[in-house]
Amino acid sequence: MAGKKKAKNKKQKINNSNRNREVAALFFVLAAFICAYAIIVPDSSGIVGKAFSEVMFQMFGTATYILPFILLWFFIVHASKSIELRERMDFIWSAACMVSGAVLFSFSGVLFEIDASGGWFGEKLFPFIEQLLGVTLGFCVAAITFVYSAAKLFRISLSAAVYNFFRDFTENSDNKGKERPKPNVLEKKPEPPVFQPEPASKFEPPKPNIVNKKEKEEKLSKEKAEKEKQKPEKVDSKNFDYRLPQTNILKSDPATSFETKKEQLLERAELLRKTLADFDISAEVKDIIPGPVVTRYDLVLAPGVKIQAVSNIIDNISLTMRTSSIRVVPIPEKAAVGIEVPNPESVIVGLRGILESRAFESSKSLLSLALGKTTDGEGYVANLASMPHLLIAGATGSGKSVGIHTIILSILYKARPDEVKFMLIDPKRVEMPVYKDIPHLYNPCSSAADADIITNPREAAAALKKLVNVMDERYVKFAKEMARNIEDYNNKMAESGREKEFYIVVIIDELADLMLVAQKEIEDSIQRLAQMARAVGIHLILATQRPSVNVITGVIKANFPARLSFQTTSKIDSRVILDALGAEDLIGKGDMLFLPPGEARAVRLQGAFVSLKEAEKIIDFINDQNFPRIYEPIAIEVSAETLNPVEEKTMKDLIPALILINERKRISQDLLKANFGGSARATNILSVLEMKGFIEKPEGTNKWKINYDKINEYLDMNF
Repeated sequence: MAGKKKAKNKKQKINNSNRNREVAALFFVLAAFICAYAIIVPDSSGIVGKAFSEVMFQMFGTATYILPFILLWFFIVHASKSIELRERMDFIWSAACMVSGAVLFSFSGVLFEIDASGGWFGEKLFPFIEQLLGVTLGFCVAAITFVYSAAKLFRISLSAAVYNFFRDFTENSDNKGKERPKPNVLEKKPEPPVFQPEPASKFEPPKPNIVNKKEKEEKLSKEKAEKEKQKPEKVDSKNFDYRLPQTNILKSDPATSFETKKEQLLERAELLRKTLADFDISAEVKDIIPGPVVTRYDLVLAPGVKIQAVSNIIDNISLTMRTSSIRVVPIPEKAAVGIEVPNPESVIVGLRGILESRAFESSKSLLSLALGKTTDGEGYVANLASMPHLLIAGATGSGKSVGIHTIILSILYKARPDEVKFMLIDPKRVEMPVYKDIPHLYNPCSSAADADIITNPREAAAALKKLVNVMDERYVKFAKEMARNIEDYNNKMAESGREKEFYIVVIIDELADLMLVAQKEIEDSIQRLAQMARAVGIHLILATQRPSVNVITGVIKANFPARLSFQTTSKIDSRVILDALGAEDLIGKGDMLFLPPGEARAVRLQGAFVSLKEAEKIIDFINDQNFPRIYEPIAIEVSAETLNPVEEKTMKDLIPALILINERKRISQDLLKANFGGSARATNILSVLEMKGFIEKPEGTNKWKINYDKINEYLDMNF
């Protein structure tokens, strides 16, 4: 409420200030007319006009004719809101202009013998200056003082005027004798110059710098060619007859050769500056960073101007710039404010341009993601292994599905089927069928030959639960080899000539549908995988078009530091996915905000576009190689040879725990803790009982169901 009242008071203050300027402008235009009439025809202006004319001519002499022009200029200053209002300084420079003009006319009458008078000021100052400097030098000093005072009053930069004069004179001298080009019929006539306020620190407003990435890209391409020769080859346990896809399968990226006209950028920058000036916001456009879809204008605000002042007039700026929406972002490294304005004509960002970029080719990670291009046109590549999980959200039609295809194809361009596997869950059944035959598919509930895309929510819940067991089995395997993570394990396997472990990337296209059917099971499995699966090479990518708190719960958000948001329908959705506003101002069609882990500010990207035909060509290239689908299914039970000391002790406690269950006819963690001591030990025993099927927890309940027949059968065989 206080904020609204403050904004209302500020708006009322601005309206009052504008009204005062309009009244002052009306006063000065009437004063200029009356003054000119009284000076030119004093006999027809009455007693007051005649007296005013006589007094002015006695005081200033011929310089009195300057006064109507000064009053007319005051009218222009108050009528035009784009000209800075400096009442005190304007009065001082007006008085200086009148006095120096009177002295100048006194010197002119003596030096050139013309009928010119300086009035009282001329008569008093002329003898002093004549004795001090002489007639000629005194005339020059009076003329310079008059010109300087007039320039300050009328906001004219003398240095810029002299520079332009000599530049035009030099160009005319160089072009003398050459044939003048014929004018273009469609060329518009230049607009008349408008007086602009002179900056306090410089003589003329500096032109904004247009950042050009072309030279930088050429330099990086040379470095890439040199490093390509020194790039070490991948070490494997055995040779694989598999070729990674080539980028020439994809269409060329039109965004690699986009160019924006310099004149158009400067015009839009000046329009932006004038729009801010209309709302009494003094700012200077420092840099212009053109991109394929969005151009960023970096503004340096005047001292005392708040960023909120710019944010409050976003709609007005959008209307003036003729765009659907703009976004205001602070840029701390430049001490500036960035205004991201969509281009009048956007360019499609293709996947090929990012795959051929230096950032992607130099990335050694098998899980490199070619997400898109930044606002300055550079390819942006992220590493899924370091995230380690990714949360994606966006409204329908914002480009979310295309973004998922881009992520999958990026990994296919980096990894063989034996290095990375995809566990694809697609409840909608329309986005993922194109990948059903690739050898990279993985399903922990089936064999390699039967692996397919999971579409049933119940099957998805079972597969995620089984994947937790895969994670536990890998931890046991890595612990036996004394490996901290999958990278250490694969390096040891390569040295000893044994089989490596592959990465598993779980992609859920629509999390909301799964949460409707089996929320508890899905959330529990995702929580366990998100907390522990990174070290064993399992990574999650969750996508949803409904980023509500019921779908993206606090448990999920806490374990997914990396967020990717496309355009959202409301500010609430933006805050849910990014914990900040901004996603609601995106323009759609692949426009996204990516929040890397550990970063406080999201990066704006234009997502890469890949068509379904291009994806089919890549998949056909992979399938034509007939690479076998081979992976060992998870063991039903963990063998005794691979158990660590803690699990060996847990297996020894299994029979006493089963006897206790038969005696008490119930099971709980508190019961096991009371009989075996220690909460961790009771939890381990409970996990083994559930894994072996002695107990189970039906869906929708929190009570254990005991399988007495299986318990008795196991006790008869082992006790």
